[in-house]
Amino acid sequence: MVPKVAGSSPVAHPSELASVAELADALDLGSSVFGRGGSSPPSRTTFPAVMSEARYSRQQRLAQIGPDGQQALGAATVAVIGLGALGSVGADLLARAGVGRLLLLDRDVVETSNLQRQVLYTEADALAVRPKAEAAAERLAQVNSEIKLEPFAVDLTAANIHQLLADVDLILDGTDNFATRYLLNDYAVAKRKPYVYAGVVSTHGMLGTIVPGGPCLRCTWPEPPDASTTPTCRSAGVLGPAVAVIAGWAAAEALKILAGKISEVAAGFRYLDVWSGQMQFLHASKDPTCQCCGQADYAWLYGQQGAAAAQVLCSGDAVQLPGLGAGVNLEIVAQKLRGTVTDLHCSARFLRFRAEELDVLIFLDGHILVRGTGDVARARSVVAETVGA
Repeated sequence: MVPKVAGSSPVAHPSELASVAELADALDLGSSVFGRGGSSPPSRTTFPAVMSEARYSRQQRLAQIGPDGQQALGAATVAVIGLGALGSVGADLLARAGVGRLLLLDRDVVETSNLQRQVLYTEADALAVRPKAEAAAERLAQVNSEIKLEPFAVDLTAANIHQLLADVDLILDGTDNFATRYLLNDYAVAKRKPYVYAGVVSTHGMLGTIVPGGPCLRCTWPEPPDASTTPTCRSAGVLGPAVAVIAGWAAAEALKILAGKISEVAAGFRYLDVWSGQMQFLHASKDPTCQCCGQADYAWLYGQQGAAAAQVLCSGDAVQLPGLGAGVNLEIVAQKLRGTVTDLHCSARFLRFRAEELDVLIFLDGHILVRGTGDVARARSVVAETVGA
């Protein structure tokens, strides 16, 4: 049921707010593309101390931040989950604000349709079909060379979330599916980590902050909506300014927490339509019968609920398959494929080829993206005929 706010029209269920992230988590579980994944980091500029101090001078003048808050930001670690529209804007704002360490997780690659709203990417990234995590990290390293960036092109699941997010101070949501959101909610509650939820579709968006001891996402929406009835950026479109507003709002909530002002975080969920100007607030209260924060039943975290083995991505024209298992040797797979497929390209981080008019990408964690179709059966067929998985 859609909750109502007194004197207003119904507040949108988050199912109407699929996050335009084309989420994504894709490659090498424990490695960064700037770490043991094999790539070299972008060249970094060493700034004189006075320039380094000047970088945050306007932000530190804010009474809400100050020198102590800025120091806290510099010592913090944030995981940005999904580097599409919301995640790319959010990551950019946190990097510029001086958050000391950003984990950048996304399973997808850059495509031309992303460029209208996903601010970290260029036409060159789309032409090269670069993993979003890699392209985002390279861009952010040019924005702020003083912070640590750790990109992971992986699919975040119940199996790897503990390894990937063990030492983060906050989770920022840039995802495009409710399976991942409910997984993040369970993890945040179980590990007592703040989680900033956000979603955008069409011209409107919603955000809410889950803090330790407070109500969680499942207190208000115990179960996710039916994916078949959920609007996406492909089916309903998305307005770039709507993304910017909601992502900025979410980043502000993150900065409050990281700067030690968690008591100033807005409770509940906020809805805004940037086209009509309509704004609504949904109060959230802790439910003692909530299976997650009330009963400590973390079904999504334990893998009892979650993403299906094959998923159609938010764009509607790509299918993710579980694939070959972690630690796949991409060069061996490439050798097997040579002469049987076209446009074959193998790098240290992913393998790409074309078959049956579809683009197939295999990543180091073993998961496979098939682009150019939303038909799971067709995607499975092409992978089976080429790779054998």
